[in-house]
Amino acid sequence: MYEHYKKARDMSWKVLLECGINSLPVDLWKIAEHFDLRMHTYSKSSVTQLFREDVLHGDGFIVYLGDRKEIFINDKIKSKRRRRFTVAHELGHGILDHDIGTIHYRNSENDSQTDMQELEANIFARDILMPATVLAALNIHTPEEIMNLCEVSQRSAEIRAERMEELYQRNMFNHHPAERKVRELFDDFIQDYKK
Repeated sequence: MYEHYKKARDMSWKVLLECGINSLPVDLWKIAEHFDLRMHTYSKSSVTQLFREDVLHGDGFIVYLGDRKEIFINDKIKSKRRRRFTVAHELGHGILDHDIGTIHYRNSENDSQTDMQELEANIFARDILMPATVLAALNIHTPEEIMNLCEVSQRSAEIRAERMEELYQRNMFNHHPAERKVRELFDDFIQDYKK
């Protein structure tokens, strides 16, 4: 299990650094553009008719169309914050090179304990949207603070806040060189936020 966690976490740091993301909320479109992943909403896509009806009831999915990875997001989901997590989750599938030959549509912000690709995509999304090193530097603790700062749903913020408390108790920040670089990348944002 730890190897899957580590793979997704490490990739989130790499992506933040490679894309030059240095403020919250994270610009997911910049990441998608950098990795040449096209995004579509269900309502504005003419190709959603190609997919099974049950797939279109999910929050989103990623699939190959030709030789390109394409992300589809259910824009009928009212919560923009939940849609942001879905986008980050689907970016995770694309960037982590998961097998997307079969469509797995997302309907939950909770980690799967049996599907390792879903687990990795959720960890990637959490760590991209709510980088622990940045939250720690800002001394952020509550779900409400996380929700407002990172523009994520209440449930995503609660899950992250629980994990952050574990990390605070163990002082598990900035041990990895990539994590330290992410922290440095956000220095200006952190200083401005603290003013």
